[in-house]
Amino acid sequence: MLIRPLGHPGDLGWVIQAHGELYAAEHAWDTSFEALVAKIVSDYAEDHDPTREGAWIAELDGQRVGCVFCVREDDKTAKLRVLLVHPDARGHGAGNRRSLVRAEDLRGARVRTGRGDAPAQLRP
Repeated sequence: MLIRPLGHPGDLGWVIQAHGELYAAEHAWDTSFEALVAKIVSDYAEDHDPTREGAWIAELDGQRVGCVFCVREDDKTAKLRVLLVHPDARGHGAGNRRSLVRAEDLRGARVRTGRGDAPAQLRP
């Protein structure tokens, strides 16, 4: 499993496409969810603070299989967004927060991982 910063050509589009396809297959969601992910990804791509925010891609055997964005919520708190692990990569550690978001990349931020803003279908 390789975890690398987002930034290769195609990464942004893959994040959107993977979310749309996976959530349609696993939860029968329509393209409105994909549009929401597109907005989150677009907002990040257009305006993020690289000293305080980051995004990572997980690769397995040279293929993208996961992603997560860590964005500023306030001056002391970061928020994980668009976390996804493709079914082919489940069980390989890509979803482990310590794996996908390296602690040294968070620069001391408190990370909020609660599901308060997750769609109701995904809440425990």
